[in-house]
Amino acid sequence: MSKGDCNILVEKLVSRISSFGTKKLSYSGRLVLVNSVLTALYNYWINIFVIPKGVLNKVNAICRNYLWDGSPNFIRVPRVSWAKVCVPKSEGGLGIKDSITWNHAAIGKLVWWVYCSPDRLLVKWVNQVYIKGRNWAEYTPSADLSWGWKSICKVQEKLAPDFHNGQWLLDTKGYTMASGYDLFRDKFQTVHWHKMVWNSWCILKHQFMGWFISREALMLKDKLYTLGIAADDLCLLCVAGTESHSHLFQSCPYSRKVLSLFDSLVGTVDPDESLLSWIAARKFLDLKTGVLLCAAMALYYHLWMHRNRARIEGILLRPGILRDVIMKEFMMPGIDYNDRLWLSNCNLFV
Repeated sequence: MSKGDCNILVEKLVSRISSFGTKKLSYSGRLVLVNSVLTALYNYWINIFVIPKGVLNKVNAICRNYLWDGSPNFIRVPRVSWAKVCVPKSEGGLGIKDSITWNHAAIGKLVWWVYCSPDRLLVKWVNQVYIKGRNWAEYTPSADLSWGWKSICKVQEKLAPDFHNGQWLLDTKGYTMASGYDLFRDKFQTVHWHKMVWNSWCILKHQFMGWFISREALMLKDKLYTLGIAADDLCLLCVAGTESHSHLFQSCPYSRKVLSLFDSLVGTVDPDESLLSWIAARKFLDLKTGVLLCAAMALYYHLWMHRNRARIEGILLRPGILRDVIMKEFMMPGIDYNDRLWLSNCNLFV
């Protein structure tokens, strides 16, 4: 298939984004749509055809642009590189599938069939026309063959070390696209904060903000001042220190005042230690950990929102009012008597 043949795929992605009518969605809402809707559209094609790389680059660009801007076109620099976004959450990404790597994993199924399914009609045809009795593990295509077949052979070269006697060494159940994708994708070190950020307690938009902060991806004034965009690097909440991630969310006097209103819940937190690190270092019961995470993530989210409000409108709420806003967004499941008593003592539940 040529690039022209695949233009309909690009057009479908663009039209689907246009039909969403969701420019006002948060980052977390757009992440859900990318993973559930846009990925499903190109996943069908990838499982059937060898897609030209130029088309897959367009698919990646559309998904990236929609995630960061809510539209197919985006001219600003993304907050986090696409390579780091397309890795598992345990490695600091968002778990989005990179279409190029996913296509390679899908092609791996064809390679697997040649190894273990000689009775398939497609495999018989491949053996008759291309392989012609040669060893598939050592096969090299000639220069005059089609680019589609050469693409399959390139994937075969990468997979060959993990096949032995027709068996897939990375999974006893045989080759799967998931195991192939994990083999092809970029690898990063596991981040210590992923379980704290991506938990079952917090609101998704709070989790996304926690991801931004953990990756230090927010455009604060220390970065803007370095780039020559901001006139100064003073914190908008306290107008005292340099506005950096560690200052705004840990040591800023305004942030400390808001956090002090949760002393009955979290106790005293060292200004040099992030709230998530403080929670992770202590072994709490499930409910207490969940409530602490809700408080921390909501605090991060609303500190950032009110920082932006201070920048745009020049308005800053009193710490007590901000605490009440945070309290309304706690997401707590059904609890027993002892948990209810503990929350009542913290003035969090009646």
